[in-house]
Amino acid sequence: MLDKRISKIKLLVAISLIAFGAIGRIILKDIPNVETVMVASLLAGSLLGGAYTVIVPLSIVALTDIYIGNDLILIFTWSAWAMIGFFGWLVRKKRGYSYKFILSLTGMGIAASLFFYLYTNFGVWLLWDMYPHNFAGLVQCYIMALPFLRNNLVSDFILIPSISALLLFILKHQIDLSKLVTISLRIKETLGNIGFKSYNNPSSHSKK
Repeated sequence: MLDKRISKIKLLVAISLIAFGAIGRIILKDIPNVETVMVASLLAGSLLGGAYTVIVPLSIVALTDIYIGNDLILIFTWSAWAMIGFFGWLVRKKRGYSYKFILSLTGMGIAASLFFYLYTNFGVWLLWDMYPHNFAGLVQCYIMALPFLRNNLVSDFILIPSISALLLFILKHQIDLSKLVTISLRIKETLGNIGFKSYNNPSSHSKK
């Protein structure tokens, strides 16, 4: 029963992360590279793990791209978000309701943003003729994208610790509640068994 409850909690958290990431991405779409997909992806990987590591980020971008639109670069952006979920998965063993986990997740978010910057801008250089297809053109592409990286990093420093702290606070109380429910059910089951035996044990009647 507890396993089913944990599965339901994970599903609820996954749906909440998808909703938060999608709504945030649409609201912030006019501010380049300031988005909520990063923190949602990292939290999915670190707190939920398993298939949610990929399902959450890909669900967010798939749903929002219907509204925002996309082009051939989605080959790189979608695969980048799928991989960023694993950045969160790497700190899963440190998860807990402490500032250390939040700092670890924020640090992993910085690393993930650097990866996203290098990977997706390589895609920009590769797919289009905006820059010469040589080393100098690749360097120029990265230089021109530095303002977008700055926005990414600023949003990481603000959104990852604040949203992570809020979600962990909510989950902490949810987990405490589940423990209380489990203990109550076990006590009820134990009392029920004792009552059943006292009224149905033939030896208790033979002694009277």
